[in-house]
Amino acid sequence: MKAGSISVIILSLILPVSAYCLPEAGPDSQSAQMDSNGLLLALKDADEGFKKNQPENSAIRWYKRKNSAKLNGVALVIHGLNGRPDKMESIIAEMTAAGIDCLNLSLRGHGENYSQLDNTDSAEARMQTFKSVSYRLWRAEIYQAYQQVKIKSNRYRTCVFFVGFSIGGLLGVDLFTSNPYVKFDKMVLFAPALKMHNRNYLLKTISPFPGLVVPSFAPDSYLANKGTPMAAYNALFEASKHFEKNLDPKINVPAVIFIDKQDELISFSGLKSMIQKQNLDQWKLHPVKKDQTATEIEMHHIIIDEASVGKQMWKKIVDTTITHLKNGPAACVPAR
Repeated sequence: MKAGSISVIILSLILPVSAYCLPEAGPDSQSAQMDSNGLLLALKDADEGFKKNQPENSAIRWYKRKNSAKLNGVALVIHGLNGRPDKMESIIAEMTAAGIDCLNLSLRGHGENYSQLDNTDSAEARMQTFKSVSYRLWRAEIYQAYQQVKIKSNRYRTCVFFVGFSIGGLLGVDLFTSNPYVKFDKMVLFAPALKMHNRNYLLKTISPFPGLVVPSFAPDSYLANKGTPMAAYNALFEASKHFEKNLDPKINVPAVIFIDKQDELISFSGLKSMIQKQNLDQWKLHPVKKDQTATEIEMHHIIIDEASVGKQMWKKIVDTTITHLKNGPAACVPAR
């Protein structure tokens, strides 16, 4: 039986109607430890052709606070798996209006962060790049972006925030918990892929086919690519393993976690249990219930803008986020 046929069968078993799901990592743990030098080496050596065919800083876009307001913090923002990075602009706009500068990171294979190929359109070139991604590479990109955020935070002696959606939330928290040089003062997590439904683990059966593209069932307007290659899911598996092995009390910083209880990917009860077992008493779960004005209401995992949750729910999310980030000390001790 061909790999494509196998993937269709597996998807029919794990995907509810009008939903998409990502895989859950198994019980094994990632054994390798990576220091900051190793991370940057991975970014440098992963794809030499990438640097030759790629505009400078295509992975990073800064959004400055509006009206030259007082700087109330600097935030690193990371999108979801196969999600358009610019879809994080709704929450970024609210943060910049509140005096927070934001660095929006596009992971390799998303947005403009891809290798340009001769005689190939941007969509195909992006997909080809997406097929070559790895956990180690994405982790290196995030650490490099964090260093830029940290430099600005140190210069202005202000807070370092982290905002992540889905796998973006997982990758950011994983870096925080396992790298002694990384510290976030506060976090805002949208359906973070820290605890996923067991049924999604079935997708790992086709992990030996990194170039196989699995269809995506999210609305096209939220997608960076038409599908997600198994290379990207394999990076997700590895990130989840590494996170579970390296859970550390240092991540118990003020954090708000937004999640729909009907999320097709993330287990609300699993997140709640993890928070309790790890004594993360500064983490606060905020259930999201989409209202009738949500135009993407059938997709419970997507909760990152007004269109996906509805006008009233989005206002609650924004108010909670800004109050959370702006309350507290006037100045944070810069991360080392």
